[in-house]
Amino acid sequence: MRKLFPKADPDAPKVPYLQKMIGLFFALVMIWVLFGRGSPIADKDGGELGTIASSNANMPMTVPKPRVASLSPAITDSLVALGLQAHVVGRSGYCRSVDASIAVVGDLREFDAERLALVAPDVLFVQPPLAGVDPALREYCDAKHIMLRARRIDSIADLSALVDDIELAFDSADASTKTTLAIALSRYRALLAPPPPLEANAPRVLLVVSVDPFLAIGRGGYLDELLTAAGLANVLDRPGYLELSTEQLLLLSPDAILGVSETAAGAAKIDAAMRRLPWSNGAPKINSRALPALLSPSLAALDARDELARLAAGAK
Repeated sequence: MRKLFPKADPDAPKVPYLQKMIGLFFALVMIWVLFGRGSPIADKDGGELGTIASSNANMPMTVPKPRVASLSPAITDSLVALGLQAHVVGRSGYCRSVDASIAVVGDLREFDAERLALVAPDVLFVQPPLAGVDPALREYCDAKHIMLRARRIDSIADLSALVDDIELAFDSADASTKTTLAIALSRYRALLAPPPPLEANAPRVLLVVSVDPFLAIGRGGYLDELLTAAGLANVLDRPGYLELSTEQLLLLSPDAILGVSETAAGAAKIDAAMRRLPWSNGAPKINSRALPALLSPSLAALDARDELARLAAGAK
């Protein structure tokens, strides 16, 4: 009878034990590279958006109503400032004020319909581009019965309108949430009230946010309005974010230069660059600090408003 398991050929070459172990080690390494976490096969849906499975791994099983998704970092920051982070089930990859485990469902330019369907928001906040809301997104929200709140945020008036949007979106919340939210909204509405007129001798300041190139805050935006609310006069008279040459900057002759950056290293860079300039009558007072909340047009920026006055007072 033919044997199913014939004996090994005694004359066959024998593989040393160490060589076997080395071969096994490299085989295990290849399995990890191909199928381990972060590999192109195991994470083929990854990239900036990551995977819904991993994004939702640490999310609570129950989320209070309404369930909210936000594709705008500024709006997400505002929701957190109001104490509503427990309602957030979806975010953009740039929304860093909420837990990183919350699913990424799109950004300012596009959305992921499959991911939105998985997190099932009741409300979706977006900050649309100048062209307006993506018609496909509006159609998707209509089909899924999602309340779509679109709001561009460039000024204090826009933030005031956002407060109204959030209040409307949370009309379906439980009584306790609505009571707590009403108190928070009342506080922010007070901060959003028009400031008194500037005094004639208000300090003339230049607010700088970058030195490569020199980028300063002009008139009309929310940061200019926060300067006014802090009792400071913007030395620039043109609107928008303004790129300045060294010559233009020196001609402004502000009473103080305030540098604001997302990081301490960025603030130190602004401070050093301003002090190195060839000021003809000596450098103005200069003070720079990391104040990331001010660089997002959100309710969180209102909480940092008084930091501008303190920054000016500490300039030297």
